[in-house]
Amino acid sequence: MALLRAYLPLKKSESMSKEIDWLKAYFEERAPLPAGVEDVNFYKQGMIDSFGVIELVEAIEQEFNVRFEQSHFTDRRFSSIRGLAEIICELKQKT
Repeated sequence: MALLRAYLPLKKSESMSKEIDWLKAYFEERAPLPAGVEDVNFYKQGMIDSFGVIELVEAIEQEFNVRFEQSHFTDRRFSSIRGLAEIICELKQKT
């Protein structure tokens, strides 16, 4: 069974764990995290402001060696840790 598991594709949550953990640590450095933080809208929760977004984008691009496109900033997923992790994974696959 373990051998078979090695050839099965990872579930989305498993394949994004590094990105989610990094994003949680990033936000946790700035303030305590709310419960269910992975799916919380970080804008509505007040976890980040417009200047903070610029810093976050720069940090992500440096950490994961990716470049965001303009369309990512209007993507609904860009408002939560889980959604942002999905975008990062997609960008990493393009490189």
